[in-house]
Amino acid sequence: MKILVYAISLMCAVWLTDARSETFKVGFYNYPPMMIESGQTGIYQELLDELGQITGHRFQVEYFPYARLAKRFDLGQVDLEPGVFPGWVKQQKVPGVFSVPFGKVIDILVFAPGKHFKVNTPNDLTGRTLGFVRGYSYPELRELFDSGAVHRSDAVNEKQLMAMLAAGRMDQILINKAVAQYSMLQVPKYSEFVLGDILGSYDVSIRVHPSKKALLPKLDEAILIMKRSGAITRIYGKYGVSL
Repeated sequence: MKILVYAISLMCAVWLTDARSETFKVGFYNYPPMMIESGQTGIYQELLDELGQITGHRFQVEYFPYARLAKRFDLGQVDLEPGVFPGWVKQQKVPGVFSVPFGKVIDILVFAPGKHFKVNTPNDLTGRTLGFVRGYSYPELRELFDSGAVHRSDAVNEKQLMAMLAAGRMDQILINKAVAQYSMLQVPKYSEFVLGDILGSYDVSIRVHPSKKALLPKLDEAILIMKRSGAITRIYGKYGVSL
């Protein structure tokens, strides 16, 4: 039924396409399952592919280190960046303008087998060591770190963080929920991990350079079509992710 609804939605969206099809430069960085450089795939790639079908526009993806991507956006050398919460970039030289939200980034606790406990507030972590990715900041936990109430153990990236949890080097980590779910799908031994409570949730959109803001009405309508039809949920689900 949802497939039929989506097909009808695409037919109803013909007005979104016209002869003035444009190409927009999209900045990615390797961050599975959202953006997977090997094979040029991932949730955001599939999202853009379907948005291209609806709008008639072409989205040309290029991968960069994140710091370089931010700089290129400031310079107008990148037109779009998917998966951004406005509050994350408000201090940048060019914050950009934003589409309607299409998904969420959720920070979640993940526990080793037999180590799960309920966390109603960050204070429930007092006296424990929590695994993070180095360089990531969590304002809601800053006071606990500064006071020494919670100890921080850093990993280079999410892949190493999950491996450290599996090796028993820590009992709990804080990680992007989508990354955790995808990793648990890809690595059988991770299926024993326990997903715990959410410590942060952010509605994410497509960040658009102000010079390309005329794209927003088409982009917003296309995203809403995909949300109504269940297409976005389907794309996330292909990678084992539920929001």
